[in-house]
Amino acid sequence: MNDRPDPPRPIRNALPRHGLAFALFSLAGISIVLACGMDFPTQLLDDREGTLKATPPTSFAYAASHLVVPGDSLRATRSAPAPLRSPEDDATPPEPGMEALSPLQQNRVATMRDAIDGDAAYARADGLPAAIRLYTAAAVDTDLARRTGAPDAAERARRRFQAVLDLPDGQGRDRAVWAAAMLGRLDLDRLFASGDGKARDDASRAFAQARALARQGAPDPLSLAVASYGEQARSYLMDGGTACGWKAFLTDAPCADRIAPANLDQAIALYAQQAARGSNSGVTSLQLIASWAMKDSRRARRLIDDPLGQQLLVAYALARTGDIVNDDPRTASVYAAPDRGGQGYYDAARGISGNSCPYCTAIRTIRPNPAIVTLVDAIRARGVARIAHADRLAALAYRGGRADLARTFASMQPTPLSHWVLAKLAIQQGDLTAAARQYAEAVKGFPTIGDGLAPREISRLRAEQGVLTLSRGQYVAAFDCLYAAADADSHGGIAFDAAYLAERVLTIDELRRDVDTHIPAARTAESDKIRSILARRLVRAGRVADALPYFPDDRDQRAPIRAWARTYGQALHDAAHRWTAVGRAQAWFTAANLAHAHGMDIMGTEQDPDYAVFDGGFAMGAGRTLADGQAPLPTTRAARAAIALPGPLVTEGERARFAASEATPYRRFHYRAIAVDQAENAADLLPPRSQAFAAVLCQAAGWGTGARAELYHRYVRQGPSVPFAKDFGRHCAAPDFRSAAMDPYARPFARLHRWLHHHLVTPLADVMARL
Repeated sequence: MNDRPDPPRPIRNALPRHGLAFALFSLAGISIVLACGMDFPTQLLDDREGTLKATPPTSFAYAASHLVVPGDSLRATRSAPAPLRSPEDDATPPEPGMEALSPLQQNRVATMRDAIDGDAAYARADGLPAAIRLYTAAAVDTDLARRTGAPDAAERARRRFQAVLDLPDGQGRDRAVWAAAMLGRLDLDRLFASGDGKARDDASRAFAQARALARQGAPDPLSLAVASYGEQARSYLMDGGTACGWKAFLTDAPCADRIAPANLDQAIALYAQQAARGSNSGVTSLQLIASWAMKDSRRARRLIDDPLGQQLLVAYALARTGDIVNDDPRTASVYAAPDRGGQGYYDAARGISGNSCPYCTAIRTIRPNPAIVTLVDAIRARGVARIAHADRLAALAYRGGRADLARTFASMQPTPLSHWVLAKLAIQQGDLTAAARQYAEAVKGFPTIGDGLAPREISRLRAEQGVLTLSRGQYVAAFDCLYAAADADSHGGIAFDAAYLAERVLTIDELRRDVDTHIPAARTAESDKIRSILARRLVRAGRVADALPYFPDDRDQRAPIRAWARTYGQALHDAAHRWTAVGRAQAWFTAANLAHAHGMDIMGTEQDPDYAVFDGGFAMGAGRTLADGQAPLPTTRAARAAIALPGPLVTEGERARFAASEATPYRRFHYRAIAVDQAENAADLLPPRSQAFAAVLCQAAGWGTGARAELYHRYVRQGPSVPFAKDFGRHCAAPDFRSAAMDPYARPFARLHRWLHHHLVTPLADVMARL
């Protein structure tokens, strides 16, 4: 609860390492859990019913930084330093504007810093501008006062900081914000040492002056003006004359409970101003207070009469408080919930569906957290007129299982979040038509307005609309919703959901029309991903020429994927149209090599079974994982679709489309099997006793498809003796297609050649032999 710039040199740390680590983990709400394997992003389509019933997910950081609207342009311009430092750890900020000084002047400033006190430092400052001389001398005395408690040093520092502010003609402008902020800190030191109420007023005036100077354009490279809100807030976190730091809130010390409610409200208001200006430290301080208050209903009731305090608690309850699993209160703080198939706090509104981890504790019940129920009731008891944000309270009431109350609150404030809650209430009642109508209302106007939702919350709202639309059989519209959500937030499982629809649910022509209309090339990473999925589907369908425009331009890529696809398509064309059998064989072998070497890029499936999304590194985690727990798999496409798409909210049309879009052959790295088939096509056209025949089969046997023994047996039955036969499939020669073409039985008109040889060449040779 402290936002101060980094000190100029190493300082001692008041917290031992293990204590700091504990505090950081506590602040972040992180619980150490055993994961069930690779941590893949949560896909909304994995548990569709749970997705649509879950409480709208919210971001505490976003809500905390939007409790108030800044009335000026002050913003934090650098990452805030760690807030977990005690006052004795702080030192004077590093000298601002040093880059404008000459090397000699910078050396003198360094010499001043090593002086025994401010007077000695001031005496060493010949040749420095007055503001630098005064400020640096005051900084030395500030350090001395904090180290020794010498009141005369603090008073000398105060006089010199004030002298910086009093310099005429703007001479102190570059140090003005720093000097005012340091005056405020000295007054805070006085307040914490003596409990003198006048010191709080003096500190408030100094911090207000620092902010006013920054608004007027005075340099503030470390955003001290924004940090001053947090510094000023600390002056109100006091038990009488005793300061209550962050430790009091983190450890539930009695000191925090004895802070006057009005003072706590003042501190929250100041932290809200700090957070609204981009300070992470302000958000962290608000989180500490909210976490402390939510532990005890009496504390919560102290805050909810103030609109900001009420908004803060509702935001924290929605975003950072979990429900109770198996009647174990400790689960309320568990963030990673692997047996729900994803991450987040446990949510009673979602239910217990989707438990898929065999190594995790079985969920028997999930009940609303009593603290959430109590908070909703307490706010309602204050009266409708005193509700700060009815839409967020509606979401909280929905989370607590209070459907009627949620509907009442949502009707009071028709925002996107309110319509979102009403959609979920309709889903709970099984009315998907009404839910679709409420989702449509919720997304109306985006992205031009946000109405209190964070960008990720808006993406989730759009994605949920896509899940519901898919369940109603509107496949292209569902893809549009999920793609729009993924395009705005491509780091989560929503992108995998959109890719699933693009690859397995839409037909190729539906996807192509949608891409041509809405998804231009090289607009975003997500757009290129969808275009690449379309390109690879077209190649798998044999429409290579159609696919080329959808591959990334080779000039923009490290790998020439479009060139590989173009060469592959040309090879397939030549394999069908070349005049000679050996020419067609050579084309087939070219295609086979490309399929083997670059098949993942030009025809691999984005998800099952090749998983190009992970470069083939995993066989699960995106889309529908068909093979999980199913050995052996059913032999028909329809049966495999039924396994991949179980449960409610899946239409028969989706299952049919899923089956129709399955890769052929259906196997891991399916393009390798295609490469082997194409190599065998080449062998079929070559003279069996030619070196090329043996070399083609040898190379195909080394492509890791499990066909090595079969190809070797074919070679033994039909092929010639070649040197590489003893290491078949491992060390192979390149096929000699030219020699194969010279074989008379491989030439065109082979029958005519044999007739001429029998009826003309041989008799003529006999005649010549007799002469």
